[in-house]
Amino acid sequence: MRSNPSHENVPAPSGWLAVAFLGVWLYLISKLFEAYPSQVAFSVGATREETLAALKVTAGLGSILVLSGLVAALWRSNLAAGLSPSGVRGLVLGSAGIGVLVLFEVFLALDFFGVRLDPIGALLRGQPIGDILGTALAFAGLASLAVGLTQAAGLFERAPEPARAPSPPEKAA
Repeated sequence: MRSNPSHENVPAPSGWLAVAFLGVWLYLISKLFEAYPSQVAFSVGATREETLAALKVTAGLGSILVLSGLVAALWRSNLAAGLSPSGVRGLVLGSAGIGVLVLFEVFLALDFFGVRLDPIGALLRGQPIGDILGTALAFAGLASLAVGLTQAAGLFERAPEPARAPSPPEKAA
């Protein structure tokens, strides 16, 4: 199922990998600061609860940046190698997962900034499940994009059958 490569028109995914790298650092720093909320709150002049809420928003943003950067970079690689059905499926799954994460992140940010609406509160009660669902879909998309890349590049094509040596003619009795 290999299509013709069109790598001439596809830019390298280095910018998207930089976005993913930035997201890793944002997520890591947010999680490290969550371990010391009182000290961080004192340093920035906020309450402990405000600090934890802000760190939750920044950690969510970091995970969105990581996953969206990786999905976009693998999609670009798939485009350069030639498309496969698994690559397209990976883009759909990855985008759906990132979309779920963005939806919950927007409502989490609105809640942080004090927007109080009934749908926001209802959705935030399901946020842990939304994070799991979004992350699972995004990782399923990444896996499918990786499989699509190997298919498009032809890395795992079936090896040709070895040629059999002709059998010797039978002797007449």
